[in-house]
Formats: sequence, structure tokens, C-alpha cells
Amino acid sequence: MTSTGSYDIQKHNVTPEAELQRLKTQATIIWKKEARTLKWFGLKDGMSVVEVGSGPGFTTEQLCTLLPNSEITTVELDPFMVQQAQAYLKDKGGDRVNFMQASITETELPDNSFDFVFARLIFQHIPEPVAAAKEMRRILKPGGKLVIVDTDADMYGIFDPPSPSFAIGIDKFSQASAALGGNFRIGRYLWRILQEAGFENLDLEAVMAHSDELGIEPFTIHPLNVDLFLRLVKMGLMTEEELNYFRQSKEEFLNSPSPFVLLTWLMACGAKPAD
Repeated sequence: MTSTGSYDIQKHNVTPEAELQRLKTQATIIWKKEARTLKWFGLKDGMSVVEVGSGPGFTTEQLCTLLPNSEITTVELDPFMVQQAQAYLKDKGGDRVNFMQASITETELPDNSFDFVFARLIFQHIPEPVAAAKEMRRILKPGGKLVIVDTDADMYGIFDPPSPSFAIGIDKFSQASAALGGNFRIGRYLWRILQEAGFENLDLEAVMAHSDELGIEPFTIHPLNVDLFLRLVKMGLMTEEELNYFRQSKEEFLNSPSPFVLLTWLMACGAKPAD
């Protein structure tokens, strides 16, 4: 498998550098809640961990800090991302990271070998999510767990004051994802994906981040990033007029007396049967 699904950093933004900045913000914006839920799902220091769709290493860095005694294997298909991660993690726990350039559906990792697999914001981009979950089940030890973190467009976030252009933008983004083989409404299917892939003891939780706690600045980088929608114009899914409307709405929103953003992601967990 050579396709990166509905995500390709070389096409996703104005420049790879700008997209890397967004991804770094995205990696930390809800991490406090994610880490707490991961521990609640059973993640412990010292476990052997696989991070699939690991990208440029920003979330891997968080895992290295959370798990100072764990060996982490990253699986990433895009060679540009692998190179970025190797460079970024060189002095940030990278000596405990094994880098794999491979597909999430064909990791080339051995059977029954890992305690925990973490898939963060990757399932929305892949055309065969059940096949990917089955591959995760294959590499996990009996009793090992897979946790998927992802979004659903219909519960993506709250913006106050509300703006019709934000709802339009999310819907257009969903259309673009579907056209490229992804699913921006994957969140509602995570339980079923795990179930169909043969996992048991399923669980589903929501994690949130909001601007009253973190300030509005991180949310201007993600998700209120106008550059994300430039690709939609090129794909013919958004007009220049709609893009300008979104840009104007963003400025009006940020200039309102007390702008508020709340992001919601879903975390699904399943265990490989012990037998």
C-alpha cells in the first residue's frame, strides 16, 4: 500500500512548515486529557507501545515523556514524516524509538509482540479502517489493547459566538475527506470498527479542550486555520467567495468580546482476546 489516504502533508497546506506548526499544536492541545484516559484504559510505563500514523514525532514526544521506561515503535508511511520525526526526536527520547516506514494495514511487525497500540487522528484518513484494526490486533499480545483517538464532524466543536461559516467549513472538509478516501465522521464508527476487527471489552470516551483553559491562540492554529481550506478550493469543493467568507468570519469571531472554542475528540479502546 503506497497511498497516504486522505492526508498528504505536501498538499495539505500552503507549506509543509506551516502544516508542521499546526500538527505540533494539534499534538498537545488535548494531550492532558488523552494521557489521563490512556492510563485509565490501562497504559503503563514499561509497556511495549506502537504508535501508528505517527507523523513528524510530536505525539511520540508526548509518549516518551509519559512513558520514560517504555520502548516505542512508530509506524508511518510518508518518508518525509519519518525523516522529520527522526530529526525532531533525536534529543527527545529518540533512542527509545524504533522508526518503521510502513502502512498501517501492513506494518511488517511480528505477531503477538506488543502491549499497546495507539492510533491518533489516523483512522479518519484511511480507506480500510477495519483492515487497519485487524492488523493492530495481529501485532498485539493476547490481552493487549488498541486505543483509537479520532474526531466526528457532527460533534467536532463548539464555537461561541456561533458562525454559519464554521459549520459550512466543517461540512466542506468532510466532503473533501470522503473524496480522498477518508471519513471525517469516523468517530461514530470506532466501536463498530473494533468490534468487527475482533476486539473485546470495548470502551468509548470523549476528551475535550477549550479556550477558557488554554486561551484562544492555540485554536487559531487548529482548528481555525484558513489555510486548511485552500486545498478545498483547488478540489472544487469550496469557492473563493466561501473561503473569503470563512476568513472574514474568523476575524469577526476572534474580535468578538469573549470568543470560545471547545474541541471534542473520541477515544475508543478494545482488547485482543486473551485466548
